[in-house]
Amino acid sequence: MKTILKEKTKETEKKKSDEIVEATSTGSGLIPRSSAELVGDFDASDISFPRLQVAQGVGPLSDTHNKGDIVLDGDAVIGGPKMDQVDFTVLRIAKMYEENVPFGGDEVPRLVESKEQVLALGGNTDWGLNGEQPSWKPVADALICIKGDDDVNVYPYEFGGDNYAFALWKIKGVAYRRAAVPIFTASTMYYRDGLKNGSFKLITEKQVFSGNTVFCPKVTRGTRHDEKFVEWLGDFS
Repeated sequence: MKTILKEKTKETEKKKSDEIVEATSTGSGLIPRSSAELVGDFDASDISFPRLQVAQGVGPLSDTHNKGDIVLDGDAVIGGPKMDQVDFTVLRIAKMYEENVPFGGDEVPRLVESKEQVLALGGNTDWGLNGEQPSWKPVADALICIKGDDDVNVYPYEFGGDNYAFALWKIKGVAYRRAAVPIFTASTMYYRDGLKNGSFKLITEKQVFSGNTVFCPKVTRGTRHDEKFVEWLGDFS
């Protein structure tokens, strides 16, 4: 009995390690494979992934979308404060640390994969006693599968009569604790056998921080998938 339990534990840990990965390989499951139709040495730079974003009062989406809109690929509104929950499944997710630089400036934040690398660069990840922000903050980069409607231009993949889209979702700032942490927690609890085995629900909620109103994502538990759907997801990651 002990041997069987150990084998099951090892299998579970392997599934988790396949899904919670290093930052550079989050979307590697959809890299083109060389074949008779595709010839060459392909990598992630050859793929343009749709991105999932939440529109705010500032930024590239502010001119064309309402605050709180959940936007896919910079255009399609798939959720928001007055819309149904977005149903999505996490295929892979990576935790990283991003340099905390002034918003709107020309400085490009650096990105590292561990707290040790932050410390080696002379940075820190803890808030100061007087409220000083850390010089580096945790972020997450997730490859997700979104269940959608019958618009094949937005949801081009089909399985079991339902349409789906794949997207990258970078979770940072105040969104990290409200979206990434619930996903990481689920991987140790109700989706301990693998994140692909069930979905999450996503909405946006209005929050006030230091007098500023922002819309934050809120991630909650969805439903478990059947084996055939999980196998299909495995073809992509």
